Amino acid sequence: MENNADCLGAGESDIARYFAKAAASRTPLSASFELTRRCNFRCVHCYLGDQETIHQHRSRELDTEAVFRLFEEMTAAGTLFLTLTGGDPMIRPDFLAAYRRAVELGLLVTVFCNGTLITDEIVRAFVQYPPRIVEITLYGATQATFEAVTQRPGSFAACMAGIERLRQAKVRLRLKTMVMTLNAHEFQAMRRLAEDMGLQFRHDCSIHAAAPNDDNGGRSNTGGSLLDTLRFRLPPEQAAAADMSVEPLAAKLRELAQSTEERKPSGKLHHCGAGKSSYHISPYGQMQPCLIVPTCSADLRAESIQAGWNGPLQEFADCPASASFLCHRCENRKTCTSCPAVLALNTGHPEQVDAFYCQYAEQRCDLRCER
Repeated sequence: MENNADCLGAGESDIARYFAKAAASRTPLSASFELTRRCNFRCVHCYLGDQETIHQHRSRELDTEAVFRLFEEMTAAGTLFLTLTGGDPMIRPDFLAAYRRAVELGLLVTVFCNGTLITDEIVRAFVQYPPRIVEITLYGATQATFEAVTQRPGSFAACMAGIERLRQAKVRLRLKTMVMTLNAHEFQAMRRLAEDMGLQFRHDCSIHAAAPNDDNGGRSNTGGSLLDTLRFRLPPEQAAAADMSVEPLAAKLRELAQSTEERKPSGKLHHCGAGKSSYHISPYGQMQPCLIVPTCSADLRAESIQAGWNGPLQEFADCPASASFLCHRCENRKTCTSCPAVLALNTGHPEQVDAFYCQYAEQRCDLRCER
């Protein structure tokens, strides 16, 4: 899961220590909540699967009352940071009611959306109840590229209009992109577009495989097989070059290259905050360690967040790695963006390495040392 360790207005090292303390004490500090997996886009690379199938499960989504109850349980458990995501969460008619309730309870709320469903009413609510930040994804710097990814005519103009509404209202806003074969040629143009608007911008090159079918609301390969999803992933050398073209990121990688600090493997399979300081809730009430781990979950319709945290998520956090797990002995692990959850999604097993990530990490290491 993408955590909230990038808190606005605080030093990066201070926040890292804050989350490290939360992980050490197993405090559920951060959560992401998919209010829905429904979306008005049909993005070619989306690992959630086919939107037609997902829309058929609308009736299984948690209702407003259940969402409110979970917000209250979050705060009681010690959660402070909340990301509302989807799909696009704004597709739900009760989005604003849910958003307001979360803020009123004291949660620091980030909203992930595609920008096209931002109405004047939503803007007014964001002005009255300011979010930590709103993140909108760009899929291209031109209409042709953007809509080749989203497969929705008119989505580029609608996204730009949503961004402008938020900018005019001075709502805290950041743009991001998933760099893939369809839009890599416009990566720098997207960065410039964000810079020209005075907005922060970040990127990711890690396309994931479509999640397997499950019982939790239709994650499905119906709209595309594993190969259909991953075929939009950049070659490792191109992905690394994109990373190194962003100077702050390149500087961090160079710093890693010069670091002599070695972190010995703990013996645990998972080294991120999932199940230690963060968790995820699906639209159907499943509490998971992170968004891409549907196989380890607690049913929040039947039990509490605290019970899930002390049960399945504790087991996830404590899961040992086998002595043969290659990733823990890899000399390039400092520059690797993979994890056992990603490996499980892409290869079917959390300890089966994905050649893409091995080559990607190696390329990031080679390029950082060339500068």
